[in-house]
Amino acid sequence: MNPVVIGAMFFLLAAGTYCYFCPRLNYAIYEPALFHPAIDSELKEMTPVDVDGGAVAESVTFASASGKTIRGWFYVKPKAKFTILFSHGNGGNISYRTDIVELLNKAGPSVLIYDYEGYGASDGKPSLSGICEDGLGAYKFLIETKKVKPEQIILYGESLGAAVTTYLAERVVCRAIILQSGFASLRRIATERYPILLIYPESFFPEPTLNNLEILSNAHPPLLIIHGRKDTVVPCTHADSLYQHALDPKKIVVFPESGHSNFYTTAPEKFVETIRLFIGELP
Repeated sequence: MNPVVIGAMFFLLAAGTYCYFCPRLNYAIYEPALFHPAIDSELKEMTPVDVDGGAVAESVTFASASGKTIRGWFYVKPKAKFTILFSHGNGGNISYRTDIVELLNKAGPSVLIYDYEGYGASDGKPSLSGICEDGLGAYKFLIETKKVKPEQIILYGESLGAAVTTYLAERVVCRAIILQSGFASLRRIATERYPILLIYPESFFPEPTLNNLEILSNAHPPLLIIHGRKDTVVPCTHADSLYQHALDPKKIVVFPESGHSNFYTTAPEKFVETIRLFIGELP
């Protein structure tokens, strides 16, 4: 066979393979690795799990920015000065996070935790743009339905939810940001897991790119970064990078014995005190 033809065939094969595995062009093949929802239709009727934080809990429903029906639990702490908007990680649903909600309630604020579309009993199917729109819907619900003032809202993001939180922080008014177990950027955590993805620049990843480093390098509200030194899901080096790139005011607290999400069992008192101190120091 003509060498030119062979070369052209190899080029077309390589180009086709490159395009096929490009995260932006074939995002669907990466969705199973990114989202691990636990679907539970019973959450539609389920009373919120009680927590030992002095809060009164209610089941809530609201619309995401894209119109999907989103469900959550609102833990209202009497006389609380602040309300935390909790965006959770990529696995499970809100019923998996009652331990961390309890710690947050003990620190003082009320907490709204919600499920992204396709999680728990929320409608739809999760996507990068969708989870961000869900966060916007939760914020709007607090402002318009629950009459919480923007300056009373603290955006809290866990793992993947940290990216939702910084996405919101760029677009809405809030009092502060707390990032727990968050990654520096979607591309960085993806390429650490799958080094082959290094062949793709960030512009070849789907929108929104969820680049926390880039967002925090611009002006932002007071920031608290929480991370476990033994985190094997999102290494603590991500927290170090976030802190280094973020503008002031900022604070980082690393828990030596904690992993990705086990603060309730490894350092509950320190966790509560860390949140309480951060909130108490807000201007």
